[in-house]
Amino acid sequence: MSAALLRKGLNLLSDDVKVQGPGRKATRGQPSAADRLANTTKKGRMKHLERIRRQLETNKATVKGKIVKSALEEYKKNRATDHTEENLRYLLGSKELTESSITQKVETHSRGRKAKDRPKLKKVKKEEKSIFSERDFKKFEREYFGAS
Repeated sequence: MSAALLRKGLNLLSDDVKVQGPGRKATRGQPSAADRLANTTKKGRMKHLERIRRQLETNKATVKGKIVKSALEEYKKNRATDHTEENLRYLLGSKELTESSITQKVETHSRGRKAKDRPKLKKVKKEEKSIFSERDFKKFEREYFGAS
């Protein structure tokens, strides 16, 4: 039995009886539903409540008034369907396009904070400029190698 079917069954049966557990204290002022069912004084109250709970649990198993559905019908009804064709038709059918600046903002916002999700920044290399001019190089050549 799947967890979803169990949850549905518990939800259906939870409305019938709501009894507080032994660890919880009832609110003062009005007696709880369990106290009204117990109809006893404080002596032996917990044992009586346990007995009532056990009786209610055995009565929960009845299916009186419930419609029994086959498991095959439930499976077919809840089976995952492929919606890709419908989604593609919808996306291709819409002619409204957003501005590129807005789409860039949405994309950057939806990316994660991790380093692997960040775009790689391109480093701009500056051209190296020489301090010396051509005239300085020629002057140095004449001084170093001699006047020629």
